[in-house]
Parts: sequence; structure tokens; C-alpha cells
Amino acid sequence: MLGSWTIGRAAAWIALFFALALPLSVLAQDMTLTLNAQPGTFTGKWVYRSFSVSSKPGDTLAKLALGLNELELTEQNGRIVGKRIGQGVNYDLSGIARYIARQGATIRLTGQATISGKTYNYDYFGYLIPAWSVNGAAQPDTIMGTVLRSDPANPSDAPLIASFAATRE
Repeated sequence: MLGSWTIGRAAAWIALFFALALPLSVLAQDMTLTLNAQPGTFTGKWVYRSFSVSSKPGDTLAKLALGLNELELTEQNGRIVGKRIGQGVNYDLSGIARYIARQGATIRLTGQATISGKTYNYDYFGYLIPAWSVNGAAQPDTIMGTVLRSDPANPSDAPLIASFAATRE
């Protein structure tokens, strides 16, 4: 009886040691989380993906996927102009960027597109999320946000509301 108690106790101490050592090994890595909030940050090409908003756990990513395009943006003095390009949808965008020290950067864009002969208004709002850098591997700048597509010919119709992610190319 005493021998099995000693082995069990030793096993518990070993398990505790590894449970405590694992977080220390993670902390020992060269990790930084950077909030890039410098004017001009939004200039460049971005891979854009949009997704339906759903609270159904069974909905797959394939079912939720809406758009895969590119954004080409130019920012100057807080003003942004650009284009959304791809999948038969090409339209101009314009808007603003806001930077708040120690809080981050936001983007607000609007555009209008004709799809299958119907004109839609698009409104985008996004946050530039903090980026991880771990042992020299860096996450590219990423904007996470929402997009609203409305029908100007039928303003009482419910708009399409989606989420989007845009990652710097």
C-alpha cells in the first residue's frame, strides 16, 4: 500500500511540474503583440474575405463564405480612396482612417456597386487588430470588421450584414 501511494504521489508531482513548466516555456519565447496605429497604415493591397453572420453552430465556413476579393487602398492625411476588385465585383471606395494612441486604428469606407443589374450601397467599418510576432514569425496586418449592403432603391428592405477580414498581401 505504501509503495503505490509513493508512486502515485511521485506521479502527481511530476504532472504538476510539467503543468507549471509548460506556461514558462511559452513565456520564454520571444513574443510581442504590436498595435500598429501609424498614419498611412491602411495603404496597400489587402486580401478581403466576407462571411455571413450566423449564430448557428452547425453552419460551416463554406456555407458562411460570401466574398473573396482584393482591396487596393491609398491613405493620405486620414482620407482613404481605393477599390474592391474580384469575383466580377469592381467598385470604388472612399472613407477615413482614425488613429487613437494606445487604442488602435479604425477604418470607415463606403462604395456603390452594380451586381446583376442592381445597384447596392456598401458601408464598411473595421479595426486594425494587434499583430503577434513570435520567434521572428510575424502576423501580417489584419483588419476585422463589419460590412452592410443596402438597396438604395428599396431603403425599407433589410440590408445584408456581414463580417469581414482583410489581410495585407
